[in-house]
Amino acid sequence: MVQETKGGTKGGMLAALKPLFKPRNVAVIGASKTPGKQGHTAVKYLQRGGFPGGIFPINPGGGEIEGLRCYATLADVPEQIDCALMVIPASASVAAVRECAQHGVRSLIIGSTGFAELGTDEGRARQDEILAVARAGGMRIVGPNTNGIFNASDKFSLGYNTSHGDALTPGPVSIAAHSGALFNSIAPRLREVGAGLSKFVPVGNEADLSMLDFIEYFIEDPDTGVIGLIIEGISDGARFRMLAERARAAGKPIVALKLGRSKAGASATEAHSSRLAGSARAFDALFREYGIASVPSVEAMAGACGVLLATRPGARPADTSLVCVTTTGGGSSMVADFASARGLTLAGNPDGTWGGKVAELIATYDNVGLLRNPTDTGSLGGKQTRMTEIFKAQEADGYSGPVMVFTHSLPNIVGSELIADMMIARKERTGSPVAVVAPGGLADSIVGKYLAAGVPFFRDVATAFDSLQAYYDTLPRPPAPISAKDAALDALGASLRTSESFLSEIDSADILRKAGVPMVPSHVVRDQASACTAAKTAGYPVVLKALAPGVAHKAQMGFVIAGIRDEAALVEAYATLEARVAKAAIARSSVTVILQPMMASKAELIAGVSWEEPLGHFLVIGLGGIYTEVLDEVTLLPIPVARETIRNQIAAGKIGHLVSLIGGEKALDQVVQTLDALQRLVVAHGDKIQSIDVNPLLVGESGCMAVDALIVPKA
Repeated sequence: MVQETKGGTKGGMLAALKPLFKPRNVAVIGASKTPGKQGHTAVKYLQRGGFPGGIFPINPGGGEIEGLRCYATLADVPEQIDCALMVIPASASVAAVRECAQHGVRSLIIGSTGFAELGTDEGRARQDEILAVARAGGMRIVGPNTNGIFNASDKFSLGYNTSHGDALTPGPVSIAAHSGALFNSIAPRLREVGAGLSKFVPVGNEADLSMLDFIEYFIEDPDTGVIGLIIEGISDGARFRMLAERARAAGKPIVALKLGRSKAGASATEAHSSRLAGSARAFDALFREYGIASVPSVEAMAGACGVLLATRPGARPADTSLVCVTTTGGGSSMVADFASARGLTLAGNPDGTWGGKVAELIATYDNVGLLRNPTDTGSLGGKQTRMTEIFKAQEADGYSGPVMVFTHSLPNIVGSELIADMMIARKERTGSPVAVVAPGGLADSIVGKYLAAGVPFFRDVATAFDSLQAYYDTLPRPPAPISAKDAALDALGASLRTSESFLSEIDSADILRKAGVPMVPSHVVRDQASACTAAKTAGYPVVLKALAPGVAHKAQMGFVIAGIRDEAALVEAYATLEARVAKAAIARSSVTVILQPMMASKAELIAGVSWEEPLGHFLVIGLGGIYTEVLDEVTLLPIPVARETIRNQIAAGKIGHLVSLIGGEKALDQVVQTLDALQRLVVAHGDKIQSIDVNPLLVGESGCMAVDALIVPKA
């Protein structure tokens, strides 16, 4: 029986899944004599792909299928079966799985539907039963609700999608998918950009083997160079992060197409930070932090794989700015616009001109147009070979990053061949990718020349840039620090009581203040007289708040009165607050009233922590106030994250620009300090914290100050 561990299987997934990916003998249970039926198609595709092992169709009717003897039962098969594909009704599946276990089948692909995907008790019970039978027999399951697997590297295509019958021309891309039907979309697109497919696994319901298991297998697989994920969700965020780190260490970049990006599901949470997070945004943050390229479409996924395969391992120059080459002036403007819209930095000076050795070289040319970046080859004075000289001068100046080429069919094919030769040579010299886009197409011989040299070719400018973005997404990032033990933070654990739905503002603020968050001072007041005394200490204007049990958002209940400018107004406000508490039918004895100085500010932010099941904790920072969820300007960062990364992410966005404009570097430093303090608290006590709100975090010319806090413990 297979011995499992939390991170996969003892001995590694490569060994554990050998019967699945490299079987000696295969059975198709539910094989059919009728062309077009799944059980017939699977047998035919196995033969077409040149599978070298034994193929054993199983059908009670016996006879012959595609020239092969069809066996009535698995017991009649004379060989040991390593892998079986089931294409039978779900109602017959439990008995069939039990038969497979009895006869020592080691891996099973269940193509049938009618299991947990139905969302019914009957479907879930059926899936649980087949899993229990398989585990008792030491058998691994793909599916149910899958359509087979594809392994071009070993001439093993067991399934019934159209692409299972394609020619098995192996390449270095392996994909695990939550959508098996997209196999027919991604496989042809990979061929178009010159990126061959090694393996494709639609994981189905993941009753046993999950997408994470296949990621682990691909990391260990010597035939896999780039890992693709067509992903709806994952079952274990901690393991996903660990595998992402392993893939990066192994030099195997991951490209992810996230399906299902709606915001549904977060509206019922207590904390604003959780409503602002949302699973799609959390996935994006996780991908960004762990160097996973996130793509918006099947076309971009194929292109991204092509771009990453075109990048020589270890070839990441210090300057990764983009060099653009076009064969048309209009193309130059278009490429520059696309690069700007995606935030990509162009090589050279900010105005597009060149300095250094490139400028010196250009100064020696006669009869040339204005040579900038993007460079229009039509401006080279009729001497296209000068582009190679310019490339080498750029490289001498440190510009060895990616190249985007916008081109079209030239009047003489020799010109297109010359450009191709120069681009290919540039790729070979630097190891950085070259992407070529020609919306009008190029001669087949030119396209073939690019693809044969590992240069991806595109017909669509947007897809070309979406694909090139993968190069930047997978650049190395500062590692998240391992936090040292902090006695002060450790001591706060006892305050994070898990018996309450949320901690009061005064308790939450006390914890966050001790953790290092800049919190406004609060004064507990018992009556109007003590309120007036506290106001003299705090200084007018002040804010009065009533903290009532079970009320997370005080302002919505009218339990916050701001802008109190003198003692008379304070006495009136206190009476108003007590009246509102009474109207809400809340016992006055259970309510704590606090007074705070009213802080001047020019902007409000919301900072906090969100727990995204099963991905883990995330830092959240967004624009606050009444526009928090309307403007939806939010940044997420997975915990833990390097402080340098926190600062860079904030500074690069609109929130960072706003903070810096108001309070300069000091205010930006305090925002970073606040987020880092929150993450250190979560690292120390994440098992006790569901979410944290620091709302609002006020930004003024003198810095930042939090005036309200809410900690929601984990149940």
